[in-house]
Amino acid sequence: MALEGLYVPSNAPWLAEFKREMLSFPAGKHDDQVDALGLIGQLLDQMVRGVKPKEPVKPKVDTGYRPIGLDERPLDWLIF
Repeated sequence: MALEGLYVPSNAPWLAEFKREMLSFPAGKHDDQVDALGLIGQLLDQMVRGVKPKEPVKPKVDTGYRPIGLDERPLDWLIF
């Protein structure tokens, strides 16, 4: 959940109560849904091991320069 979040239907009639219980845990009066969600998470962890997401590749800055091989350079570029 920390990596991808928890997807729930936005128009579910139970969503307001679910949010209230999740956000008030552990100090809230009820914790049944929190417990059930925790058990589901443990079960999923046993079924499929989690995989750490790959680090995003930072885009390279386009300077406008392009590498070319020595054989492609004009002779006036070769300075000795």
